[in-house]
Amino acid sequence: MALKALRLVLFLVWWDSAASFNAQFGQPSEYSTPNCHQYSLPGCPRDFNPVCGSDLSTYPNECTLCMKIREDGRDIKIIRSGPC
Repeated sequence: MALKALRLVLFLVWWDSAASFNAQFGQPSEYSTPNCHQYSLPGCPRDFNPVCGSDLSTYPNECTLCMKIREDGRDIKIIRSGPC
């Protein structure tokens, strides 16, 4: 019985540390898809609302990230709002 309890405690400690690691380093499951269909090209608004892309580049706003996606054909996600 004590061995099962010890295994459970060790598993829970491991699970918590894995969750902390994923939150700290932004694993792909936490990335969000930019809402590119709301922007009509060829231009983007000049508002400064930076986003960090999964390519580790900072974009001035979501629209400029969408332009990069359309130009390169790559699937770039948003890691977080704000600079990288």
